[in-house]
Amino acid sequence: MDDSLYVKMVTCPICGNQFSSMKAKVKSCKVKKKDEDFCTHYEDLNPMYYEVFVCPICAYAAPETSFDEISEKEVKLLKEAFLGREVGRSFCSHRSLEDAIAVGKLAIYTAELRKANAGVLAGLCLKLAWLYRYKGDKQEEHFLKYALINYLEAFDKEPLPIGNLNEISMIYILGELSRRLGKLDDAISWFGKAVSNPERKENPMIEKLAREQWALAREQHKGSK
Repeated sequence: MDDSLYVKMVTCPICGNQFSSMKAKVKSCKVKKKDEDFCTHYEDLNPMYYEVFVCPICAYAAPETSFDEISEKEVKLLKEAFLGREVGRSFCSHRSLEDAIAVGKLAIYTAELRKANAGVLAGLCLKLAWLYRYKGDKQEEHFLKYALINYLEAFDKEPLPIGNLNEISMIYILGELSRRLGKLDDAISWFGKAVSNPERKENPMIEKLAREQWALAREQHKGSK
C-alpha cells in the first residue's frame, strides 16, 4: 500500500457492514495553490479524493465528518431506497480522479435521498465542481451553479455557520460563485456586502479576498459592456 495513505475501519449505519477505507496522511499532501473559491490544488496526493466513505455493500456515501450523523428516520428511508441495489464497484482502496468524481456523485445522490439541508448539498456540489476543475471538464460550471443555488437557499433559511462558513465567508462565496458564473451584478453586490460586514476585522483574509474580487468583478463588468 502507498505509505501516503492509511486504512480506516468504518461501519455502515445503513446495512451494518464493516469495511475499510483509505485516508490520506496530512503530511503527504503538499499544497500547490488555492483558488479564490477555496479550491485547493495539491502537488501530488489530493486528500479530497478520500473525504467521502462509500459502503461497498449498499453504496451509502457520505463525508467522513457526517458519515454516522444519521437519524433513524433517514436510515429507514435509505434502507428502502437501497433495497435490491447492486454495487458495481468498490471505492475502498486507492482512488483516481475519476473515482473521486463518481464518489462525489454518490454522496450528492445519498444526500438528496436523505433530504439533506441545502447547505449540505451546496458543499457537496462545490467539491464536485472542484474535482471537475482538476480534470478540466466543463461539468464544473454545472455543479458551481447548483452550489450557488443551494448556498443561496441555505443563507436565506439556515442558521450560521453553514459547514465551515461563517457569515462573511458565506457572503464572500456567494459573490465568488456568482462571478465565476458570469452573474457580475450579483457578484459586485455580494462582495460589497462582504467588505462592509462587521465580521471583516476578525476575518482579514476574507476581507482582502473580497476587496480583490470586488475590483475584478467590476473590471469584468465594465469590459462586458
